[in-house]
This record gives sequence, structure tokens and C-alpha cells, in this order.
Amino acid sequence: MTPITDFLTAYAHAGFTRFHMPGHKGAPPESFPAFLRAACPYDLTEIKGADELYEPEGIIARSEGSAAALYGSGWTAFSAGGSTLCILTMVAAALRAAGTPEGGEVIAARNAHLSFVNACVHVGAKIRWLMPPYDRETGLCLPVTAGEVAAAMDAHPAAKVVYITSPDYYGVQADVKGIAEVVHEKGGLVLVDNAHGAHLTAFPGRHPMEAGADLCCDSPHKTLPVLTGGSLLHCRAGMEAVFPKESVKRLMTLYGSTSPSYLIMASLEQAVNWMAGEGKAAFRALETRWESLKTALLETGLPLLFRVTDSTKITIDAFQAGYTADELAESLRAAKMEPEYAGGGKVVLMLSPQTPGRDYDRLLSWAKTLPKRPAIPYPDAFIAPEPAMTPREAFYRESELKPVAECLGRIAAETRITCPPGVPVVVAGEKIGESEKKLLLDSGIFSLNVLK
Repeated sequence: MTPITDFLTAYAHAGFTRFHMPGHKGAPPESFPAFLRAACPYDLTEIKGADELYEPEGIIARSEGSAAALYGSGWTAFSAGGSTLCILTMVAAALRAAGTPEGGEVIAARNAHLSFVNACVHVGAKIRWLMPPYDRETGLCLPVTAGEVAAAMDAHPAAKVVYITSPDYYGVQADVKGIAEVVHEKGGLVLVDNAHGAHLTAFPGRHPMEAGADLCCDSPHKTLPVLTGGSLLHCRAGMEAVFPKESVKRLMTLYGSTSPSYLIMASLEQAVNWMAGEGKAAFRALETRWESLKTALLETGLPLLFRVTDSTKITIDAFQAGYTADELAESLRAAKMEPEYAGGGKVVLMLSPQTPGRDYDRLLSWAKTLPKRPAIPYPDAFIAPEPAMTPREAFYRESELKPVAECLGRIAAETRITCPPGVPVVVAGEKIGESEKKLLLDSGIFSLNVLK
């Protein structure tokens, strides 16, 4: 069932005079490139029959219902504003449901995306960061565990909302099921940034909706055949009374455009339809091919991040190969391959069922000819942030831009990230120590707004 697509197609061929937005009127100037001209007849606004994203009763409501059926959720909402819109919304919704709509506490693993911090700025939330043990062998923190979450909730009994990211940018997954069980036993709510895991519905038990998350976001545009910006917000079945869809949709209007892209929503609809048909089998086939590719790459001597469990990711350990991430990325580009991300001693490559076989061959050929070098050791320690105030308090105070080299002991007035993957190096309200200063400089961040 593809009601959005059907409506766009019918309207494009109905011959209506378009006395409405958008300004291209379905027929842009001849000077426009062909791909834009082809899309414009189907690029509509919320005219009669097109439904409304934040108050859906027609074609959008029916299409969202198909998505909910695919993911086994209580309800699913479309987003044309990426998972950023979903994260902003679900943090606000969860804190409201927990009885602390403003100034509440949230327990979160540090690998949270910038949009999570921004959500906390908006609602004035206090973040209780989970900093799992640092693994010097890989230069990363270990995935957060159910035991660590339980200990954090015991230490901060006022925090009834737990926020985790899984899979992370590198393809490492946390024990969402175990974490959800612990949080629910303690009367809390679990939010999952599953932006990189929309495809996990192809594997029984792996998607957060099956693993017990109360709210989660997916970014199908990352791993499914969806236009950039197409995302989903899911509510767990049985939690509809806690998170009424109409109420959460109203929250979405605080953060999202009132002119959502129908092209993006149509691509979401098409991907849901595809996943309900052949898509799940395509991702299971991808996982088999991914296993074979990893084995072949390891046989060439190319070191891979061994904790990766997501079959849409190949994460190369550049330091173990003796290269900086930038050096390895440039080598890939010289061989006509563009990586998703390079930084922190890692290079991330993303796969999907749409990745052609020749690209696997190209990657393997490159790995076979890559000169071998001695490994580069990872640093000894990771940051241990010292919060001086909430992100909201710091964000709205008077600040000044200073060189990072002069920021030791100062309090950050902004959140700075490495992008991608969008993970905070320092969060507004945190004090800059020696390790934070070094990490900022190592991340190519040379100036920072700090409190006066």
C-alpha cells in the first residue's frame, strides 16, 4: 500500500492549475538539470487530499500505519527532518511522561548525538553521563551495559529517562534488551537513537521495538533506499497511553518544518513497502556477504574494528594499519571510493543491499595493495567531563570566543562535536581540563565559546 505515492502520481498527471506552493509549479525552468525537472511535478505542499504530517488523517496516516505494522510498534510517525527531529521530540516527550517536562534528569551514554544535547538545552534537562570503560586497544569506549545503567539509576534516583545510541556510528551495538529490562524494573523509560538501525527489523529481536525500547528513532535514509532526511519515530506497543500519538505529533511541531517534503515521505513509504516484501531477505543476504567480505579483508592484513555487529558497516582500524584516518581516507579516494567517515583512528564504510558487487571487488583489490606499516598506538585516556552547570544554563549566558589553547579551566558555552559522527567532544556547561583541551585540538577545533 503506497497512498502517498499514489496521490502524488495522480495529481502530477491530473492537469490541475497549480495556484499553490511550491513556486516551480511542477514545471521548473528549462535551465534546471534533468533530475530536478523530473522530481518537480511530484513535489507538492499540503493541498486538499495530501493530508497533514502533524495531524494525519488520510494518506500519511495510512502510510504511517504500514510502517508501524512493519516494525511492530504501537505507532510510527514520519519525519522529513531526519532523526534530529525525532530525537528532539522523544526527549521532550519522555521527560514530560516522567513528570519532569522542564529541568528533569536524563542518564545518557556519552556517544549521544548533538541533537540529544540540543534537546536537553531546550527542556533544561540535567544530563547524567555514562562513561563506559575506555579500551586503549581500539581507542573507543566499550558499549554501555545493563549493569552500568542500573548503577547510574541507583546513583541518580531522580533520573527516570535513559538514553542510549545503538548501533553507534562504527557499527557497535549495545544490549538494548538487557538495558530495557533493567530500566523498566526500576520504573524508568528507555529511549534509543537507532538512527543507523532501520534495517534491523530484518533480524528477529534486534530492532529496539522488539528489544523493549519505549521510544526510538530510525533514519531509513542511512541504510534503506530513502531520500536524505527520511526518518521514523516509533512508540512501543503497549505504551500508546503514555505517549499518545496526537500529543507527540504536537511536540514535533516545535522542532519540525510545517512544509515537510512529500518526496521524502514518498521514499519512506516506498522503503517500508520494499522491506515488507523483498527487503528483509535482501538485508539477510547482505549480512552473509558482509561476513565473507570481512574475512577476505582480514586475510589481506587489513585490521578491522572487531566489535562491529552491524552488517551495514565495515570499520577499518587505521591506527592498527599504521595510518591516520585521513591518510587512509585519501588512499581510498585515490582508488575512487568515498568513505562515510574518517577520524579518531577509524575509517567507516557503509554498505547496503544496493551496493553493487564491483564495489566489493574494488575494496578488496585496494586492501591487497595497501602498503603495510607498523601500528600507531592509541592514547592512554579518554575525557572525564566535569559539569559545572546544565547545558541550558551555559548556552544562554554571556560568552566570548577564545582560542582553545587559552580555555583551560573555563566553562564551555557551546557544544562542539566531531561531525560526522556528531558526538560531543565538549558539552555546554562542562569545564575544560587538560584532556578536554587536547581532544578539542586533536579534533581540529581551535576556538571555543566560553562563559565570561
